[in-house]
Amino acid sequence: MYYSRGENRRKRWYRLLSIGQKKLLAAAAVLFFVFIVVLTVFVTYDCRANQYNLEHVVRSGNDSLLYDCDNTPLASLSGESLKVVQWQDLPQNLVNAFVAREDESFFEHGGVVYSSVIRSLFRNVMSLSYEQGASTITMQLTRNVFELSEKTLDRKLLEALLAQRIESKYDKKTIFTQYLNRIYFGSNCYGVAAAAERYFGKHVSQLNLVECATLAGLVRAPSLCNPVADMDNAMGVKRETLGRMLALGMISQEQHDNAVAEPIVLAPYDSSARPMHSYATMWAHRELDDLRGELGEHVGGISVVSNLHLELQKQVEISSEQALTVIERTDKFPDRWLPYLHENKEEAERQRKFFEEKVVLPAGMKVRGMDNDMEHLLQCSVLVVDARRNNKGRVLAMVSGRSAVDGRDRWNEMCTPGNAISPFLYLCACLPGGDAAHIVARNAEATGRNLGYDVVHSAYEKLGLGLKLPPKEKAMELYKGEFPMKRIDLARILFDIQNEGRNYSFCLIDRVWSRAGNMLYSYQPEVSGEYIRREGAGAVVKIPPFIAKEKEPIVLNETLPDKGGNFCMVFNNRGVAVFVWVGFDDPADMPESSKMNGLMKKVAYCLARELHDAARTSLKERSDKQKKS
Repeated sequence: MYYSRGENRRKRWYRLLSIGQKKLLAAAAVLFFVFIVVLTVFVTYDCRANQYNLEHVVRSGNDSLLYDCDNTPLASLSGESLKVVQWQDLPQNLVNAFVAREDESFFEHGGVVYSSVIRSLFRNVMSLSYEQGASTITMQLTRNVFELSEKTLDRKLLEALLAQRIESKYDKKTIFTQYLNRIYFGSNCYGVAAAAERYFGKHVSQLNLVECATLAGLVRAPSLCNPVADMDNAMGVKRETLGRMLALGMISQEQHDNAVAEPIVLAPYDSSARPMHSYATMWAHRELDDLRGELGEHVGGISVVSNLHLELQKQVEISSEQALTVIERTDKFPDRWLPYLHENKEEAERQRKFFEEKVVLPAGMKVRGMDNDMEHLLQCSVLVVDARRNNKGRVLAMVSGRSAVDGRDRWNEMCTPGNAISPFLYLCACLPGGDAAHIVARNAEATGRNLGYDVVHSAYEKLGLGLKLPPKEKAMELYKGEFPMKRIDLARILFDIQNEGRNYSFCLIDRVWSRAGNMLYSYQPEVSGEYIRREGAGAVVKIPPFIAKEKEPIVLNETLPDKGGNFCMVFNNRGVAVFVWVGFDDPADMPESSKMNGLMKKVAYCLARELHDAARTSLKERSDKQKKS
């Protein structure tokens, strides 16, 4: 009884409270708990934010480097020193355009707009996803400088505290200028100075309203909305930016209407004027553009580790030039090619002697001289690709011509494949069903007629290469391969046929690292489905135009139509594939000589065999070294 009476005394004070007072007390307790949690979170993230060095905000770190497979530096991917601008260089229209598009209260807030952050958090919690970012320009700069790329609540809170620290240390002009100097504008342009020069041929200070709105509009999707990639998208984001500027009173209605109606005028662009260290850097730039989605905002100061074997790459560059010299000076046939002429040494020597003494250089053909003039010269492109299991598609070495100074990527230029593409047409004759028409005839034209236009056309369409195929009334051109396609696509189709019909990309880049040493991308061997039926691929890999001899690699060596040069493939399954194209950029430069095609065919084959053997040796030595280590 005594215990019960004491307990009632302790509860008596609570009974004196009304229902409303009890609810008020409970609410106060909850608010106090929330305050403690918020304070704890703030202190925790403030401590983490204080560990970052804010000096990095004003340091330039956008020079990216390309490495070989052994992490040996090969070249700068920036091509030139990063161009930066100062606040006084920025026209008011450019400042207004970016503020209107990205952060209309930039000059008023302290780095974070808390109402936007709360609204963003609420929407993300409601959708159980990360749908809205609520980033200010300062927060975007923070992300870029300190590599805070993950879309998580943790990253967002840290980003907000860091943005406030940046605002307390640097003025708005410095923050805005550093932001413009770092962001990516597409077409391999890092910073607004490079973008102004690339797209409009101007210094930043000379940009007009249309150009300012265009640059501000494209930064959210630089690879899709820049005027070089897609003019319609660029015009769309220009209109959106101008609309925001009008709504904020930054421009008048008349200025808005005139700028909306005005086209985006691009400056003429000479790719050869852009310094390129090699064709490998050119290829790396193209792959990096394709990887923008995975790299996020890490666009500068990255380390790109390639699949290139440096010694093999050097040999490809030297041997390809020497091969062209064999044609330009027919008295210089190398001894190392003798085994490729004939397995009998005496016969091989007889062929070389005939080549050096009887073959005459076609009249009027331009040869390389001391002035290093590359126009109208015979060209050679080489691609060495790994074909081993779990490594298929890795580019081990490559060149796209005689000098990267010309800025031309000949592997991505067009050719007429002719009989070189006939193995793919033969695949159509290997479709299941037992139809009598599904028989590989004596040549591509006859096989195509048996199959019919619709079957062949549909097969090419399924490749998804965007080929411009002949219409039905010109069906023979379709069957004979007389339509344009990229040389790289021809190489890939032949490679995939030899790899059981699986679709492999040719990949130069193996890994990408950020400035802080975080891995942004890692190549994963493709587990690709059969886009060519395996049974069909297996049925044609050893029939002409493929040449298959016992204990020898498979070879395809075809003269392309319309003076398109010669295309050669040497392939060893689970080993190496080598592709060589020899020809002229302009078919009109091809000498009128019956011997020229034969010369190119012999040289392309010997070069491909030489590099195939060199690549296999390189891979074996590397494998043996790895086993020992």
